[in-house]
Amino acid sequence: ALLDRGGWLHRDSPAWFADYTAAVAQRLGDRIQDWMTLNEPQCFIGLGYGSGIHAPGQKLPVRQQLKMVRNVQLAHGMSVSTLRAVCAQMPRIGWAPVGIVWYPHTSRPADIRAARTATMACEKNHLFNNTLWSDPVVLGRVAPEARRAYGKLLPKYSDGDLRIMAQPMDFYGVNIYQGTPVKGGKKGKAQPVPFAPGNPRTAFHWNVTPESLRWGPKFLHERYGLPVFITENGLSNTDWVAEDGRVHDPQRIDFTRRYLRELRKAVGEGVPVKGYFHWSLLDNFEWAEGYKQRFGLIHVNYQTFRRTPKDSYYWYRDVIRRRGRGI
Repeated sequence: ALLDRGGWLHRDSPAWFADYTAAVAQRLGDRIQDWMTLNEPQCFIGLGYGSGIHAPGQKLPVRQQLKMVRNVQLAHGMSVSTLRAVCAQMPRIGWAPVGIVWYPHTSRPADIRAARTATMACEKNHLFNNTLWSDPVVLGRVAPEARRAYGKLLPKYSDGDLRIMAQPMDFYGVNIYQGTPVKGGKKGKAQPVPFAPGNPRTAFHWNVTPESLRWGPKFLHERYGLPVFITENGLSNTDWVAEDGRVHDPQRIDFTRRYLRELRKAVGEGVPVKGYFHWSLLDNFEWAEGYKQRFGLIHVNYQTFRRTPKDSYYWYRDVIRRRGRGI
């Protein structure tokens, strides 16, 4: 119904989202303390209205997508204010954008600088970046990288808009699955390093890059100064119930161990990582992929709905019991 009225292009869409927030907070605000306003706005705008591979399947010009970005950011800010006003107990609030990570190919300072710059850069033809989205809601400004990339395509951000968007947040949530290695090139420009043939990939064909969970939180904390939650990390795997009745998924165990080790490095380097959420507890309906991708620690038979804990479920349970020791 709201899409028929203009959806995120409608000037009233932030108020619609604030009304929705109020309804949820009135119902649950006496029990829930930790809140995330929005999950992966790069996806529901960039893939829903840019490439069109997600619902509602539209392909709009970048200028119109950028108007939606501004309305989503206003919706976030109004949602934060609403939660603080309506929740019966003091809420802790953040959000959960996609983390676009470029990590250094080597430990050379030039490569680290190049990776940091690339992680904060914006591309003119798409919205998958960090600073276009997060500078207004955390720092109360339009990112200089966004101004350089989009120029006159950007809608006007008034001082009043930025005040609404930049409500104080308690944490920066970020979903990180993969990254891209880069090295410092001529004049310090970041040069992507191609993956070697046969580089490990998930069933979703995403490259396995544990380093992204070290450098992504590090660069984002440097920029935004907030405690960090890894609000999603995991992999889709080709899982099935074996003849012994169990689901053996050693790749997921190996993946998670490698990524958590890199996250531990970020913590050791001073990044205040406050939590890690593995995606996902259950095999799930995954956006436009439907039931093709299995991300869960628990296998779901989609015909009978029977749930079978995978080997990774028991491994991860023990990691939690040991508070990460021994991974």
